[in-house]
Amino acid sequence: MAASFEAAQDRLVDLPRMLFEPDGSFVWTSEDGWQVDGVLYDRNGRLHSAELKGACSEDALDTLLTAMGWPGTDMVFQLSDQGVFIDEGEFRRFALQPEYEL
Repeated sequence: MAASFEAAQDRLVDLPRMLFEPDGSFVWTSEDGWQVDGVLYDRNGRLHSAELKGACSEDALDTLLTAMGWPGTDMVFQLSDQGVFIDEGEFRRFALQPEYEL
């Protein structure tokens, strides 16, 4: 990804209702009731991957992705239950399904 762990951390810790731990794990909640739990992983000075679980607004997803270097970095998403990798556009279409959570 286009961001370092430290740069992503700096962007995320300032978000309201964000709890970010030094090991890269975080919980972000909203007043509207959504919550995203996640973990950031780095390697060789850059973010390597992020694990996300929960539900959030599209604007909140954009905020999370921006902290990780998007839109300057193409993102690939793994749907672990389905065992597939998809691009960002397909992920956004998939995530719009009412029954889907990250």
